Amino acid sequence: MEEKDRKISSLGEYINIIKKLGLHNHYFRGENQKYPSISSSLIRDYVPKGEQYGLVDIYANLLNAYFQEVGYELNKMQEENFLAFSQHHGLKTNLIDFTTAPLVALYFACDRKKYDVDKGYVYVLNEENTVDASEFLCKYSIKEHFCHNIFSQLAWNDKDIVNGFRVLLEKYTGLLSGKNPFDLVKGMAKQIQEYPQFEKSNSYLCERKKLLQKGMDGIGDLPELVLRYLPDFDILGGLGIVEFTALFLLFFDDMRCTYTNLPPNIPFPQIPYFMYKTPLKFDRIRNQNGVFLYQAFIDYQTDLDEVGGLMVQQVIPSMVIEVFNQKEIMEELDLVGINKKFIYGDFDNTAQYINKKIFDNI
Repeated sequence: MEEKDRKISSLGEYINIIKKLGLHNHYFRGENQKYPSISSSLIRDYVPKGEQYGLVDIYANLLNAYFQEVGYELNKMQEENFLAFSQHHGLKTNLIDFTTAPLVALYFACDRKKYDVDKGYVYVLNEENTVDASEFLCKYSIKEHFCHNIFSQLAWNDKDIVNGFRVLLEKYTGLLSGKNPFDLVKGMAKQIQEYPQFEKSNSYLCERKKLLQKGMDGIGDLPELVLRYLPDFDILGGLGIVEFTALFLLFFDDMRCTYTNLPPNIPFPQIPYFMYKTPLKFDRIRNQNGVFLYQAFIDYQTDLDEVGGLMVQQVIPSMVIEVFNQKEIMEELDLVGINKKFIYGDFDNTAQYINKKIFDNI
């Protein structure tokens, strides 16, 4: 359920909103001014150049170049959580910082060198729209000392990753979730129909429609329909997730095989947000109660010669809190111990905090 956006001008108002709306089991992200979208550092400033390679290849080269430089110094946990390690040390990644601590997000919504904007923002993400993909990402984002974009491998029908993806979707739409897996199917079908040049996936939907007109007998034939289009597909499991995953794979197969011009910004299919809770606890991650959102993206050819398209998962918050009086709220946060020294927990930032604390009072 989406919440109404709110506005606050003090720490007390913010805490009241968190308590009143019961936002304790949500994820939060603070930004100190308005940006076009909630985006990872890798994707934020990237514009496809229409060359023979795209962001998937660039990202693989980026991660692997960094791994070659530092990999020999990593312990097992750092290697298994190499994405979090890379993010922590400033490499561009597709991870987006979130926190489970609302006051930490408020700090980032207010922290500025110059207070020359009128407000900051706290973005609230409902946990119900996410799935904990930590184990999945640790297992498949780096294999045999080579880094991978999970969704690129998924789109190419990597069997292990497809199976892991299905497990996550089953978890997301489990009995206690209140979600209907066929809502995912409906969303995928709607998107496919916007691209009539996608032959396989649209053909599947036409045959599916005919089967559904037969009632229960037709529904029972849907797994066989999946096998006709994807002969090696495992049809065991919940029918909704089986169908959604099949449509997902057919969609990307069509996108690779379509030779007509494609628009450069096809929306990424609707899936839950993959949250990454790393056991690699740097002081900064520990103090900030940090978690990451693994932003899905895939690039694609817009014609035969150019990788000119980039499909990116949009991060749409369930609620936005507009934060006014940023400077005054920063002072209030300092009174309860939420400050640069606490947030970063390292020697340099502690020194900066002490400098400011002393010299601002002279």
